[in-house]
Amino acid sequence: MTLHALRAICLAGLFAPAFAAAQPEEWRPSFPAAIDSRTWLDTHRRLCFGVDGASLDEVIDAGSNVICGGTNAAGIGFAGGPFILGPDGDFIDIMTGEPIPARTLADLRSRVDAAHKRDAKVVGEVIRFNMPPWLQAKHPEWQEINSPGGKPITVEELKDLHVLGCWNSPYGDWFIKSQVELVKRLDWDGYNMDGFGCWAQCFCPSCTAAYAEECGGTIPAVRDVNSTEYRHYLKWRLDRYTRFVARWTAAIKAVKPDFVTAPWTTGPGRWWHWMGAPAAEGTDAMHRVLDAPFLELLWDFPADQGSNLLPAFTCRYYRGLCGDRPAWILPYLCEQGQFNMQPPRAECDLREMTVLTNGCIPAQGRWQQNADTPLADLNKLVAEREPFTHDARSLKWAAMFVGESSRLLYGLPGARTEVPLGAWIGSGVDTPDIGKLEPGERRMPAHMESAVGVFRAMMEDHLPLDIIIEPDLENAETLRQYKVLVLPNSACLSDKATATVRAFVKAGGGLVAMHESSICDEFGDRRDDFSLADVFGAHHRGTEDFSARWPNYPKWTELYLGIAGPDLHPISDDAVIRSNYRRGSDRLQYIGWMTNVEIERGAEKLGRRLSAPVEWPFIVLNKSDAGRSVYIAADLGQAYFLAPYQYQRRLISNAVRWAAITPPPVTVSAPLCVQAAFYTQAGGRRTVVHLLNEVNTSANRAIPENNPSQREETLPIAGISVAVAGEAITAAFAEPGHLSLPLTKTPVGFVVTLPRLDTHTMIVFE
Repeated sequence: MTLHALRAICLAGLFAPAFAAAQPEEWRPSFPAAIDSRTWLDTHRRLCFGVDGASLDEVIDAGSNVICGGTNAAGIGFAGGPFILGPDGDFIDIMTGEPIPARTLADLRSRVDAAHKRDAKVVGEVIRFNMPPWLQAKHPEWQEINSPGGKPITVEELKDLHVLGCWNSPYGDWFIKSQVELVKRLDWDGYNMDGFGCWAQCFCPSCTAAYAEECGGTIPAVRDVNSTEYRHYLKWRLDRYTRFVARWTAAIKAVKPDFVTAPWTTGPGRWWHWMGAPAAEGTDAMHRVLDAPFLELLWDFPADQGSNLLPAFTCRYYRGLCGDRPAWILPYLCEQGQFNMQPPRAECDLREMTVLTNGCIPAQGRWQQNADTPLADLNKLVAEREPFTHDARSLKWAAMFVGESSRLLYGLPGARTEVPLGAWIGSGVDTPDIGKLEPGERRMPAHMESAVGVFRAMMEDHLPLDIIIEPDLENAETLRQYKVLVLPNSACLSDKATATVRAFVKAGGGLVAMHESSICDEFGDRRDDFSLADVFGAHHRGTEDFSARWPNYPKWTELYLGIAGPDLHPISDDAVIRSNYRRGSDRLQYIGWMTNVEIERGAEKLGRRLSAPVEWPFIVLNKSDAGRSVYIAADLGQAYFLAPYQYQRRLISNAVRWAAITPPPVTVSAPLCVQAAFYTQAGGRRTVVHLLNEVNTSANRAIPENNPSQREETLPIAGISVAVAGEAITAAFAEPGHLSLPLTKTPVGFVVTLPRLDTHTMIVFE
């Protein structure tokens, strides 16, 4: 079954008649403990897809040491297929119910053994949660039911309509048992599964009973994120799926402790899939109970005018989903959506190094090669950098919270995004495009757009930045690692997260928050005021929409920050900000959402919005015991992504610096087009700074709707300097190549200069 066909089945409940649903009052999401086990990922990372028995030696000779047959087991692959346990404990075809011949299983095992003899690991292919005929006949109540009052189909109907078993029913346990037996029989080292998600509402007996028991209500018939009943149910379903994944992982690791769970998870490689609920494919928290989840990068990407912003953000976001662990990311090496012409070598290298720079592991597809870009060369790019990426941890200074609740439940259609409910927006090449807007007009939920804008500002000013998710924001120990926290219009915060953030600031942490951060709880239900109003020093009094898209600007506003005098502050006293003023002007134009706030006594106003007849504060500065807070009464991150001015970049990065109090331990002086990422190894004794040259000399040679990145050359950059604080540095090298860089002593540490940056270089401080 195709992915869009599966979604069509999942949407069947959308038009069901509505009935009243009780709102749960007591239930709250919980987060399972993250897995903490060492696996063979310490030594084997160079995975190649599309391998068969005939190509095994060729692929290993080219440097791959992890083997997988395919991204989805439509049939028999290298080491797996559409298998599930039958009634007698033997494997059957999950689609037809026919027995799997012993010879077939023996052939699969022989291929696994052949890979093991060459010191390669094998990731087996797993099919989705389909109901086989015998199970449909014996346990029809285990079938996923997508509409209230729906009935399981008959076995005869199953021949034409493949349906899913409900993972929340005993089917889930049977599926897990099947996976454990496959691992025992075929000696897999890991599994890969496409279509890994919880997808739709389910009204099966198991879901109905569990929801009544835990939440005291009935599953809502509506599928609308504007409904509070549906939002509560969606959070419950996502939490349930996280628990199922945790149980699945634990069962397999009980058999093989170093087994690697590596399914394709939430699909943001197709960034239009971030459009919001009810298209909730998976959960953020489930990534913490997976070893190395997969993502298809640059599949169904929209035209981005040759920019590398969204691919880089996506990789950094996945690193955050995994809790400062690497995900596996397959950068699609193709042009024009899914048309499979090979991009130039310079573009292929940039895509591979974008993954690596942002903390993930590039995977390869055997079909994605030609004479200019052979598999051996791609593996070599990764292999020669492995000594400095293995077991690396991000340099902890600034964290940006990107929350599942704000992504799904706050970016509501007609309010913060133009995406229709339930719309599946694809490339139009290999996935259907049912969106009604032109590609250049399509939007993500406001929270995601704000996060991308903040990411852009921090990258252009070369500041360390981690992405954290909801389990982290409720964990005081996690927050204590950082000097400053950024909330990019993070509207949905739980009471527990609010308390953790408040304590973080009181203990000396810095906070930068934008627009309607904390105005809703984790279910998207609006509060009367910010839950962090006391930390912000500001109270919510409403919002105004000054947003627009080129070429129509029906409404915009102006800000005053001051050119000289008492209004100047380290956040606003900046040459880049002043460069946006016209001669004789002291006003800055702004296009985007703004918040009307009332300032608490003791807080400080920085700038104002000139909106006659009322003036509203623009930035509010507040101190909370040892910490500092910067509240920006606008979605400045979203504005810097959609309708940017350069003053917005510096307001964001300067606010982060001021709130942090302590400067970052590493600073980079480089052009805006150089992305820097910061890591430590060996318990902090080694610092590794990745430098990525994102210059695109072939950008903007086509209309925006048809202008994907196709770099044909690399424009070298000279004279980049990197400074590191501390007295313990003894040597610095440019890697790969082990080029020694002279250390120059400074009052706070040392500085080195890189003579030349081509595509990617690491500066390693020992």
